[in-house]
Amino acid sequence: MPEETGQKLFTRTSEVENLAPNPDNAYLGTWITPPAADQVLVIRGRAPRAVTGNHPDVWPRRHADLRYFSMCTNLGGQVKPVVINRFTDAPPSLGCRYDDDTRLDRHGYYTYVIGREQQRTAIEAVDDATFLPFSVSYPVAPHMVLLRNLLPVANFPHATQNVPVDSSAETAATVMGPHYPLLKVCSLASLTADGGRVCTA
Repeated sequence: MPEETGQKLFTRTSEVENLAPNPDNAYLGTWITPPAADQVLVIRGRAPRAVTGNHPDVWPRRHADLRYFSMCTNLGGQVKPVVINRFTDAPPSLGCRYDDDTRLDRHGYYTYVIGREQQRTAIEAVDDATFLPFSVSYPVAPHMVLLRNLLPVANFPHATQNVPVDSSAETAATVMGPHYPLLKVCSLASLTADGGRVCTA
């Protein structure tokens, strides 16, 4: 597990690209193992400018970098299904957040926090944090985290589509610049104590 702020782990691999072949999508992914019960996993990066809403419109659009982005937690296996936690007394908790579901700070950065369902209330109380769940049914299983970019405009150089397949994380970080997702393990207490500043430095 990563121990330092900003350790580079996300890459664009053949394994990731073969999950959902689509000429309009490209993915960065990384395998993670759920940390200790009092810890969470924090992912931070600058969000590309995306079109809001789900209504048809002319594309490309001015002042947009791409049509859509999302971050998802997926379980292992051949098809790597998205995490879905089901409850008898509440709606399902889905392991995906797309651009309209993602909270941004005033500088346009996202902070995804992957945690357990019992940590969700505390995580969502942190300014600008967006919760993503680990699986309830498979709490210790490896999870694959996927960042998806859809239909970037030609003059946006930092899209996942511009990262060479099977290149290193360092190459991905160089191509994507501030849009590259940096990952850190952090205690939930640290995340909530100071609004996440230590965990998202």
